Amino acid sequence: MIKLLTKSAADGLTPIKLSNTTIVEMLSLNLTSISEYKGNSKKLSEQLKKSHGLAIPRKGRATGREGARALWFGQHTLLVGAKPDEKLTNFGILTDQSDAWVILRMSGGSIEDVLMRLSPIDVRLKAFKSGDVVRTSLMHVNVTLHRVGTDTIDVYGFRSMAKTLCHELTQALSTVVARH
Repeated sequence: MIKLLTKSAADGLTPIKLSNTTIVEMLSLNLTSISEYKGNSKKLSEQLKKSHGLAIPRKGRATGREGARALWFGQHTLLVGAKPDEKLTNFGILTDQSDAWVILRMSGGSIEDVLMRLSPIDVRLKAFKSGDVVRTSLMHVNVTLHRVGTDTIDVYGFRSMAKTLCHELTQALSTVVARH
């Protein structure tokens, strides 16, 4: 019998540390896509507040804090960290996305320079504030960026692209560090 081993998406690829910047994989987080049933937006929002203390985020924003967040994720809301309360299924469809994504947390002084080399988005703090979320590309990979703090941005990418994301981020970080 073949034994399958559980591995994270970026197993062996992180942590990456150069100069004052670190990239680590965020592990063991529940990721749940929430799609409201037609006409149930208000009820879903109320239940999310009761169950998790979170509001449905506005377009391009996140609500909550470490351990329990809701991110705008296009046409869906992505519940990050918290295991979803089953009562939410009364008002929307919940889909476990935990194994489908890799989350890379970038922290340090070079994150803006690195991301601006790879993405068409202005991620400087004055344009991309804490709590902002954007869907974009990082080179040729579709990602979602979430500014968690002044010097911290989470990069959400498809699990199948984890190696490519780590490679692109490492190359860009190396170039930025070499220039300073």
